[in-house]
Amino acid sequence: MAEKKKYHLDELIAASLLAIMALIAFVNVLNRYIFKSSLAFTEEVTVNLFVWITLLGIAIAFRRGTNLQMTNLYDKFSPKVKKAANIVSLVVGVVLFSFLIYNSVREIWKNMTFYHQTSEALGIPTWIYSLGTPVFSVFVIMELVKSTLAANRKLDGDQNRKGAD
Repeated sequence: MAEKKKYHLDELIAASLLAIMALIAFVNVLNRYIFKSSLAFTEEVTVNLFVWITLLGIAIAFRRGTNLQMTNLYDKFSPKVKKAANIVSLVVGVVLFSFLIYNSVREIWKNMTFYHQTSEALGIPTWIYSLGTPVFSVFVIMELVKSTLAANRKLDGDQNRKGAD
């Protein structure tokens, strides 16, 4: 029996955003060739959606274990030191993305209450574009924690197997 594919919310959102970006870019290209003019809003929307997809991609990479890793030194560590390095990495990552969440929420609040800035092309409030940063940073933190816990469990399992041998 075939194994059922598990879909993740971040992957579905990222795929949807990428499809929207491709459609917008395609319509803009057609518009340039047919009507000899460009749709000004396309750049505004695609650039902001690209930032959102980047954050979602980071979360997806942590879940799949395909995030950028520098393992030359790490591979030489003992399992205990590897676990400690994983924890340090987790703390640094959580601090970084918590900082990003905190500052982006502050900026959204300022834009909603004081600045009332609107985007150049569409004239919508700029805080709408900024919403993806704190929301998708939460996805990154969740996957970072899960991947660290999984890596440390794997190290424990490997150590237990070596002890049994």
